[in-house]
Amino acid sequence: MLANFSREYNINRLLLSSSGLWPFQSRFAKISLQTFSFFLIISYSPFEILLLYDHWGDGQMIFEGFYQIANLAAFFVRIANSILHRDKLQQLYEAMDEHWNIFTNEIEVQILKEYSMLSRNFTKYYSMLMYGLMSGFIVIPLTPIFLDIVLPLNESRPRFLAIEVEFRLNKNEYFLPLFCYTTILILVGMNIVVSVDAMHVTCTAHACSLFAAVGKHIESIILKTDNSDTMRERGYYMNTTFDTSREEMIYQVYITCLKKHQLAIEFVDLLESTYQGLSLFILISGTGIFTLTSVRMVYVLDQLGDAARFMFVIMGALMTMLIGCYSGQILMDESQNVFYQAYATKWYDFSPRLKSLLIIILYRSNVPCGLKAGNIVPLSIATYAAVVRMGMSYFTAFLSLKD
Repeated sequence: MLANFSREYNINRLLLSSSGLWPFQSRFAKISLQTFSFFLIISYSPFEILLLYDHWGDGQMIFEGFYQIANLAAFFVRIANSILHRDKLQQLYEAMDEHWNIFTNEIEVQILKEYSMLSRNFTKYYSMLMYGLMSGFIVIPLTPIFLDIVLPLNESRPRFLAIEVEFRLNKNEYFLPLFCYTTILILVGMNIVVSVDAMHVTCTAHACSLFAAVGKHIESIILKTDNSDTMRERGYYMNTTFDTSREEMIYQVYITCLKKHQLAIEFVDLLESTYQGLSLFILISGTGIFTLTSVRMVYVLDQLGDAARFMFVIMGALMTMLIGCYSGQILMDESQNVFYQAYATKWYDFSPRLKSLLIIILYRSNVPCGLKAGNIVPLSIATYAAVVRMGMSYFTAFLSLKD
């Protein structure tokens, strides 16, 4: 099942399977992993509520609690989106597998291979980066223990956790079980973020490859037409039989390109309907996490460990927003390139029948085919810049309230 998908996107399949989000894995494994992740995330919520309740008059703890709630919501919404849209995701993966059996031209296969390699490398490096940030975030609370061994004092240094939470327990006495609990929560949450976001980018890259393949196919028609015109001008073809056969060949190729372009549009529509709610939430939560964590970081600039911990969170929030917006921008560019490549043909020499077919391609590719967050905000670099500016404005506003 899904032989092409497993061959080209096996890393994504393994990541999704580890979180129970791969729709084709066994029912027992899927339900077990999803249930464990769901209840683990939900179990943390009461402790954050206790943190806000016990420290409502402390500005630092308020910002700390709200940014952690935003992170918790980011984990929950990703897994909820995968569960609610399981059927659509299954259709997406089946369509990706089927496209490898439809786009069989040598140039098309090469383009699909290039984009699959690109998405595979992205998944590797994105996973390494996010897990690296997570490791630094987790290891920092172990610094006091390490210093007690290397540079011991008359008394043990105070313990702290990677995430500030109120258990109403003595943290020094119960540090190990509390540390294990928070570490497992961070590991599970980060695994969900990496697997879902990497698969989203992989699907977008595949959509880009479909438009690029159609554009290259049209370019190949241009080259064949130019070569044929050159040969005719030099006298190699002296009758109209060639023109008739050439027009029929071009007509059939354009019909094929039109059908494949329609497949690409349908795939993007399915991709957008699957991820549009999640994309909007990522932009909103990313802005909130970036703003709240930045304000929280201002309180601890003189504490290297805490400052580094919050910096990792800020980098992660900016990264998750960037990859979604950047991939959406690339998809818009690739889809619009089809229009330019089709227009570059010598359409003025075509017969009325060919011109009518070319008009359809130009009409469909004139408007860029992109992704939207919540069917409202287009995912693009301009959107990312606007979101970051908004986060900075909120940051300065909260900073003025702090002062």
